[in-house]
Amino acid sequence: MSEHSDRLVLIGIAHDEIEANIWRDILAREAIAVFVKNPEPLAAWGAATLTGSLQIFVQAQHEKRARWLLGDRVTPS
Repeated sequence: MSEHSDRLVLIGIAHDEIEANIWRDILAREAIAVFVKNPEPLAAWGAATLTGSLQIFVQAQHEKRARWLLGDRVTPS
């Protein structure tokens, strides 16, 4: 593997946890691992977060396929 194979790229911003989980399920069926990051500082303590704040990342090597699979569902990052 190349040294860049583990690099994560942002493919979109999900509006809420439901949307993030739908995207995760779609990509998981194609063996694409997903990393969901909530940049809100209070999210770690279970506090409610703003909608549209869940960042969805995949490995760079899967970016093109992930974007194709999600199509119009992905909010531009």
